[in-house]
Amino acid sequence: MRTTVLIVAAGSGSRLQAGVPKALVTLGDGNTMLEHCLDSVVAARDAGVVELNAIAVVVPGDPDAAASLEAVCRAFAARSAVPVQTVPGGAERADSVRAGLAAVRGLAGTAGGPFGRHALLVHDAARPFVPPAVFGAVVAALESGTVAVVPGVEVVDTIKSVARAGAEPGADDGAAPEEVTGTLQRTQLRAVQTPQGFDLTSLEAAHRRAEEDAGLTGGAAALTDDAMAMEAAGHRVGVVAGDPLGFKITTQLDLILANALLASTTLEHH
Repeated sequence: MRTTVLIVAAGSGSRLQAGVPKALVTLGDGNTMLEHCLDSVVAARDAGVVELNAIAVVVPGDPDAAASLEAVCRAFAARSAVPVQTVPGGAERADSVRAGLAAVRGLAGTAGGPFGRHALLVHDAARPFVPPAVFGAVVAALESGTVAVVPGVEVVDTIKSVARAGAEPGADDGAAPEEVTGTLQRTQLRAVQTPQGFDLTSLEAAHRRAEEDAGLTGGAAALTDDAMAMEAAGHRVGVVAGDPLGFKITTQLDLILANALLASTTLEHH
């Protein structure tokens, strides 16, 4: 199944406090997060689990911030022989994905032969170590006929819902403590990762609907993954096994873990 990968790399990386866009953060081996993410896509192609058509990368809207990421993409395209197109992102993740979908449609249309059904994998640049097996599981689910699928891992912590307790008389609301309102059954929970897989046409329609009716998802800021748009459009979303290596680099602690992994032999595609 011909597949285009859309990598979201427009994040500022403010929580990493690196002073550069997150996807440009250099890991312990001297390569950027985006380079590792792109390499993981090619590793999936080389393993025979993804029939890779092309890659679209959403970069920051700021031209100066985007320029370095665009250079990374050009160098990758030259060495991998994979078409890569960059596109400026938006204020929120959902805005960036919507901007990327137009580029993906153009790339999918040049795949050759009858257009037919086209698979799209939406992937976070901040998850640079996803192994080929996860890509393969997502694509296999799409090939079986599902229109939306996400990789997920079991939740090991106890998860509780909370709400702000009533403030004491005369106290600022911000000082009021939170209190537990319930405990969720973790056997029914999954921590969702990327790449998330979709039928391209179905995801385009779901995003249009979500954009036209913000009440469906709570607006772009609340749309933290693309499966939410598909859920709001009434589609069933499948779940396949994720992998601990699919963790997202968000904090300094995540960065320490990433560099420790690079220093070991854990990462098969490096």
